[in-house]
Amino acid sequence: MVSTKIKKMGLLALAFFSMQMCTTHKQINYELPDAMLPHVKVHYADQCDKGQKLYDLSCAKCHNTKVKGKVIIPDFKPEQLTGYTLRVANSRHESSLPDTLVTEEELIMIMTFLSYKKKNK
Repeated sequence: MVSTKIKKMGLLALAFFSMQMCTTHKQINYELPDAMLPHVKVHYADQCDKGQKLYDLSCAKCHNTKVKGKVIIPDFKPEQLTGYTLRVANSRHESSLPDTLVTEEELIMIMTFLSYKKKNK
């Protein structure tokens, strides 16, 4: 009887967590080059998905804007999306994005996401 209640509670918690994840993370389309091989596209889309989650956690609060209730992720120029420049060119990034908070690998995933996300109109 106790194990049945625990199982039900666990399933309920899992369902709630899954529902939360689906509602809080909006899927964004990516603009991957047509010449990119299908298996490479899968890898890049996975990196972009991870980068989007990291962007949402570490960057969105300062960079996103709302227009008519819609969240807008800015389009960055390629020269703005280099790891070293990203941290050093902006003095706020030196303190808000240190290596201890966002690793170089995570920063690369964020930059990959921002590079390939569908551009704003």
